[in-house]
Amino acid sequence: MMRAKYNRKTSPKVIGGLVQRKNNHVKTARLGYVVDRVRPAKGFTHVLTKKDIHDFVEIIPDWCEISVGIESIILDSGNDDFDGLYEHFNREGTGIIWLSAWRREMWVELNKSYFQAHHHYFKCIGVVCEEKEESWLCYFTQAQAKAFMLMHVFLHELGHHVDRLRSKNQKVMNGGEEFAEKYAKRRFDELWPRYVEQFGLVR
Repeated sequence: MMRAKYNRKTSPKVIGGLVQRKNNHVKTARLGYVVDRVRPAKGFTHVLTKKDIHDFVEIIPDWCEISVGIESIILDSGNDDFDGLYEHFNREGTGIIWLSAWRREMWVELNKSYFQAHHHYFKCIGVVCEEKEESWLCYFTQAQAKAFMLMHVFLHELGHHVDRLRSKNQKVMNGGEEFAEKYAKRRFDELWPRYVEQFGLVR
């Protein structure tokens, strides 16, 4: 059954200002942050596991440096409006990365602007895409959805965190979406061979 079109996006929860905590997450002494998982909403499934997150950050060479201030990485319940969010708390100087669960059908219908902006990723990970009159249908496998979530969505939200760290007071993200997108693209091109070595060929 075809569902309505929607605009998948990655976006910061807040740019400047304060937000309210959704959950209480306790940092681990070894990692400095916690990876948590929320039960998927009806019709959604997690394409990522906690182990996937731990394995993925191992291939990021400067992870220890750029992860300073990340309190939690949350596998969220699922939402048609976003793939990921970055949430930060000015008083504590910490941040949370949220990664959404995926629709069980696996395929997604994307508006043309989103598709064009992310075509590079879809092509690299081998997603089959079909153009419609006003949208694109993209048919993901489980492995392709995982690759997209880690190699783009996670890196995009990490880009917001890096953007905040490079600000003078480490409380604002001056670069916004443009910085996060450029950061994700640069790290994708850098890390893709390592990703394939760590997780195997994406099919």
